[in-house]
Amino acid sequence: MRFTIGRYTISDELPKLFKEANVLYWAHALLTFSYEYIDHCVSNSSEPPPFHIPRLRFVEAGLALSHDQVQPGHKSKSPIRMPRAGYLVEELITDDFLKYIHNMDCNPMLDPYEVGYEIAEFLACTQHIQYAKTGGLAFISDYQGGSEILSDPQVLTHPLVNNGKDVFGGGNIECAVSAFKQKHNCNDYCKWSGFKLELYKTAEIGTETEMGTAEMEMGTAEMEMGTEAEMDALE
Repeated sequence: MRFTIGRYTISDELPKLFKEANVLYWAHALLTFSYEYIDHCVSNSSEPPPFHIPRLRFVEAGLALSHDQVQPGHKSKSPIRMPRAGYLVEELITDDFLKYIHNMDCNPMLDPYEVGYEIAEFLACTQHIQYAKTGGLAFISDYQGGSEILSDPQVLTHPLVNNGKDVFGGGNIECAVSAFKQKHNCNDYCKWSGFKLELYKTAEIGTETEMGTAEMEMGTAEMEMGTEAEMDALE
């Protein structure tokens, strides 16, 4: 089977690239703000945090536009040349690429025994910081990349941002921001008193699973009791 790789027309491609670059720009700003807050809290704490703080950043990137070459001797009626193609150019990530947090989530995508889980937990804490310090208006999601450099994020915003007009593309799932307090599970980073974060009282995943299992077992027991009663009645 043969596949043809196509591209958007330049009129469709450029707005998408500009929006992608805009997301990266604001994600860089939000993560930088998170580290400034973290460093401020650490420097003002009487005791150092009982954990290692990973140091990550987003890729350096830029939007490159390709224009048609003007042939020697050709006199153009217009001094403005429209671009024929656009590219979002990013620095290369050389180590293993991991997905730390899914776009629709505010908790680690990795399991505790997997490589990168500590980083995923820390990034979930940065979401908590961003959500709290923006007044519940925005945080970074879709955290992914290497052990030091991140790429291709998404910025999630509350519907109140920009009067409800989408500024960060189709990946901006606004309901995820509204439900942050109910969905986010505070980890050891969030719980450190030096960060002075409000701890959200969410049900632990294990507890929910246990409750669900208990309900299933109770339902099974009731079915068995009903079956025994029916059999006794027939006898």
